[in-house]
Amino acid sequence: MIRRPASGRKRYSGLYAALLTGCLPLSVWAQDRPAAATPAQTPSEIPADSLPADAGGVLNVSESGPAETGAPSAGVLAGRPAVTAIRLKEPPTIDGRLDDSAWRSAARIGQFVQTRPLDGVPATEQTEVYVAYDSQGLYFGIYAHYSNPSLVRANRVDRDRTENDDTVTVFFDPFLDQQSGYSLSVNGYGVQSDALVRGTGGFGQGVQTVQGDTSWNALFQSAGQLVEDGWTAEMFIPFKSLRYPARRGGEAHRWGFQVLREIQSKQETAVWAPISRDVSGFLRQMGLLEGMSNLSTSRNLELLPSVTAIQAGSLDSKTAAFNRGDSAEAGIYLKYGVTSNLTLDFTYNPDFSQIESDRQQIEVNQRFPVDYPEQRPFFVEGSDNFRLGGPVGQMVHTRTIVDPQYGAKLTGKVSRVTMGFLVARDQAPGKVDDRSDPAFGRTAQVVAGRALYELLPGNTLAGLFTSREFMDGYSRAYGYDLQLQMGSVHTGQVKGAFTDHVDQHGVRRIGHWNELNLRRRGRNFSYTLHHDEIEPDVKTDLGFVRRVDVRNTRGTVSYRWWPEQAIVSWGPQYSFDWNYDFRGNLQEQNNSVGLSFDFSKNINVGGNVSRDLERFQDVDFRKTRVSLNGEVRTSRRISFSGSINYGDEIRYIATPYLGTGTGWEAAVTLRPISRLQSTIIADTSRFMDLRSGTEVFDIKILRATTTYQFTDRLLVRNVLESDSFDRKFGANLLLTYRVNAGTVFFIGYDDRYRQGDRIDSNVFPGTRYERTNRAIFSKLQYLFRY
Repeated sequence: MIRRPASGRKRYSGLYAALLTGCLPLSVWAQDRPAAATPAQTPSEIPADSLPADAGGVLNVSESGPAETGAPSAGVLAGRPAVTAIRLKEPPTIDGRLDDSAWRSAARIGQFVQTRPLDGVPATEQTEVYVAYDSQGLYFGIYAHYSNPSLVRANRVDRDRTENDDTVTVFFDPFLDQQSGYSLSVNGYGVQSDALVRGTGGFGQGVQTVQGDTSWNALFQSAGQLVEDGWTAEMFIPFKSLRYPARRGGEAHRWGFQVLREIQSKQETAVWAPISRDVSGFLRQMGLLEGMSNLSTSRNLELLPSVTAIQAGSLDSKTAAFNRGDSAEAGIYLKYGVTSNLTLDFTYNPDFSQIESDRQQIEVNQRFPVDYPEQRPFFVEGSDNFRLGGPVGQMVHTRTIVDPQYGAKLTGKVSRVTMGFLVARDQAPGKVDDRSDPAFGRTAQVVAGRALYELLPGNTLAGLFTSREFMDGYSRAYGYDLQLQMGSVHTGQVKGAFTDHVDQHGVRRIGHWNELNLRRRGRNFSYTLHHDEIEPDVKTDLGFVRRVDVRNTRGTVSYRWWPEQAIVSWGPQYSFDWNYDFRGNLQEQNNSVGLSFDFSKNINVGGNVSRDLERFQDVDFRKTRVSLNGEVRTSRRISFSGSINYGDEIRYIATPYLGTGTGWEAAVTLRPISRLQSTIIADTSRFMDLRSGTEVFDIKILRATTTYQFTDRLLVRNVLESDSFDRKFGANLLLTYRVNAGTVFFIGYDDRYRQGDRIDSNVFPGTRYERTNRAIFSKLQYLFRY
């Protein structure tokens, strides 16, 4: 059964980490559910009258029914489109073919409307989605039709790498709190992508932005195939892989639900539950999935042990000797569903070698520290539960936990309270060479906790506590966050933190940070206003704060027109930024004007001119800069993006001066065949001293990543990197054999070089490149799921 609003209702328009650079993230995990075999039959061979009929026409308004515990009131739910999942007696085989009898009895969704390029009009291509369930999980059958099959974009890529492909995505908000949810998608070959979705994501000006944490990996099955007029796919999503509220026997579940289809060649996005750009927030515009009851109460238990062996060598810069050594280590990761809505994660001696190495950033002539994002799966997954960030940093930055001996997390939701609790022991501070050092062998204890209470849908109040203790010192922080949804397009937020820091010498620093912001996000007119204050004594060892001693007020105002023809949308934007220190001195003042265009055929361009004042070393510098950017994704086989900026720039040294800085970044991605993809990225920065007409530095950072997918299980990836400023070069080769995404075997090789005189000109005179590091490694991890 499918119900829609009736007519008349409102219509919505490190070396070790570097070894596995670019390695597959954990988890499509083990095959979770067997199914009976059925005769092979392609969808094009199925008689039309053998598939379930659409509910037809405009569907009836969803009855709100009883309100759920901790869920929005019935009035909030009224008017949403709804689908009732059909319970199966026998599940389908997940092989990408819609030839199982189960699909003939499943509920069918067949009416989709656009969110881009046009708003609220029927989708240009037909989409059929079949919905069913049993006690173990949800089943989806997908038929993506094309009037012209040459429009299909489907590549055999890594998991979570389908951003350039046509996909169908299902979204769930099991708690109906509009704060967080799940997205799970497939492309035409059944390649999976998934993410934890935040309630702040929405469809505002320009292209849609559904923000999510893609490091989260669900255990679900999928398969797909290309057919004569498009592609078909099937998905099985175990309830074990999701968090959802508990229900009494026979009591039906009601979840927020949405289906979204991307057609890249048409730059088209279509959804089942209509979405308006004049309503802020994606989750609050979802439909409903109803009718599921008597779900399995078995708890999810996953064990993932791993064993790694490595032969590594490194250069001794004092003696020119190349030292070699062998090592092996084992670790274990555990995930346990304490209840259907609470999950415990534990790791001991974690092996983080499966994450990508950091993409190099230009750090020369930077006034403030450069932030490198967390990539380790244990810390990234569920990081939203500990989020309290701002324009200059965040209170929980887990990269400060460098070498954890163990870590544990408890995350989930109880009634209206979403919680996260993290403990870890970091061995890195005690790894010093001098055994007489009091810090030798000591560890740092880390604790972080956050609780978020849902006042009303879209309105929350959260509190945060963090602590890091090492020897006689400690660093603690206490934070709060109030978020308000004010009407359909306005949101407001008030947040702040109090920090208490004592260093190893007993020096204590206490500071405060407060922030206030207001945002309007609409189809045409949008603006943001922010004000934050960070005292000079704010300091946290568990967070990342780019700068202190600021009183900053900033904002943007933009307007967008929607011709929805060759030019899909375009519009201007104005932004301002004023920053004072706590002594009342103006430190920065910025005014900028920009203009951007979003064309059909996946082309967009934009430009910006800014006039700035920046105070450095008690000297006021006035700067003018110009920037341009663009992207072209018209072809499946090749895509381009790039940006360039030019203008006045300060040389941040003891005796600063104003010069000319030029920077540009370009990326090209080649996909000659569906199994091969190569991306080349160049990032440059050049500074000229206008007083003498000389070049101070010219930095070029290059990174090339090439992946070939031999089979669904076997792939090889190569990464080449070079840095012209530090005179570094690196090469990495990785072979991956996947039984499933939990059970994987890796073999890798990594080599690093640097110009000799940049290491030590006395030991290595000249410009010859010397090998600084080399490693060969293998790793086996095996997933047990109960």
